[in-house]
Amino acid sequence: MSVLVGVIMTFMGGQTFAAPVNGKTAFEISKLMYTGWNVGNSLDAYKDNYYGVNTETAWGNPKITKYMIDNVRKSGFRTLRIPVSWGQHTKAEGGFQYKIDEAWLQRVKEVVDYAIDNDMFVILNIHHDNGDQWNQPYFWPSNAKKDQSIRYVTDIWTQVSEYFKDYDQRLIFETLNEPRLVGDANEWWFWPVDKPNQSNVAEAIGVINEMNQAALNAIRNNGSEANRDRMVLVPGYDASPDGAMTSKFTLPNDQTPNRLGIEVHAYRPTELCLTGDRKYFQENDKQEIRNVLSPLYNRYVKQQIPVVIDETSIADKGQGDETRLQWFEAFYSIAKEFEMPCVLWDNGTTWETYQRGLKEGWSDPNTNGECHGFMNRNTGNWNQPLMVAKIMEVLGDAPTDIQNVESTDMILVNNAGNLSVINGGAAIVMNRVLLFNANGKLLLMENMVESVPVLSLPRGVYFVVVETSFGSVKAKVVL
Repeated sequence: MSVLVGVIMTFMGGQTFAAPVNGKTAFEISKLMYTGWNVGNSLDAYKDNYYGVNTETAWGNPKITKYMIDNVRKSGFRTLRIPVSWGQHTKAEGGFQYKIDEAWLQRVKEVVDYAIDNDMFVILNIHHDNGDQWNQPYFWPSNAKKDQSIRYVTDIWTQVSEYFKDYDQRLIFETLNEPRLVGDANEWWFWPVDKPNQSNVAEAIGVINEMNQAALNAIRNNGSEANRDRMVLVPGYDASPDGAMTSKFTLPNDQTPNRLGIEVHAYRPTELCLTGDRKYFQENDKQEIRNVLSPLYNRYVKQQIPVVIDETSIADKGQGDETRLQWFEAFYSIAKEFEMPCVLWDNGTTWETYQRGLKEGWSDPNTNGECHGFMNRNTGNWNQPLMVAKIMEVLGDAPTDIQNVESTDMILVNNAGNLSVINGGAAIVMNRVLLFNANGKLLLMENMVESVPVLSLPRGVYFVVVETSFGSVKAKVVL
């Protein structure tokens, strides 16, 4: 067995208590994020005639439930990305051109808390508000609309950072999702990478740099210590690896050192994972994945600037499980090698529902690569448990933040199957020991002991609270 002491939670009376996460660099946080899941096409959904909190279901998914997020955490995911569209929930009011509706903020907070209460990291962003230049976008990366765009991201992040100002570093802000020239011939790509020939793309990259800076300024200038300490992710053009690699992309200036990270989306190889006809995994696909991630590693990760792949997946195009499992094995293994945590994209759409939609006329025949429904949102259980298990198999045990959470010199150790508290090499008598299972059920309470046997317990995750005359230690125990 192993005893893991760190970003710890204990359960008492149905309440969750977690040691706060503060003072860490973005690179250190990226190591603790492990792997994540996107609750996509829910809080980021928008549609005419859907207003207020009802927009959450506008794209066919049911409301997000606590059970759903509980199951994500129990399955091993340590990070939840919550895409959010804000624009449809704003109006000019109270000094803001884009004042966010209070009910929408409350609903976003409710979902954030589902994850925080599970001791998860949360990525919160601006999603889909790029729109297109003809449909009154909330932001659009061009010089002509730069002032409006900067005003928008400033208004949104001023309010969001204030609303969440007391949350610790488990809450991560992502300035923008896939900022790009929607509908343009170069919406998703540009060439050459170093210096784009397309003048409108080059201009857009410059405006994106300024929007990232404006968003970061709004977050840092909030006035709360937590927001000065917060990890912030920034994208390049369309959040692509190329967008982060072009020389025209620059990181914003940050008043807090070592708190920035790069966010990229990588559905690679593209024709296998996203667009185009049904394809099957080939051995040379591994090299393409490596070719995409290696430059990011060399430019950023080696300098301890984390790269978070906060969207990746392979669409279900009716190709069967085998080729998708081969892709998961390859992609997550290579991302692990390059120290990049991955967040699985899930929009709730399966191949079966897509095919039914084609027959009934509500599926778009041009979006056969959008079937990323890993969880059944109606039940909160997995459509693809083998693929979830494959991710955890590839990544191995989740890392932990090794520290003494009570700021004493005591540590909890395992010695021949017995939990003991050590201080300066000497064993300490445990005044009281409480052992809980992962669901918060009290399994054991012992008074005045020097150690507690644990080898007789079934394999699983447990939480222990040890009280001594020197203080207390709380720890997560993995058998």
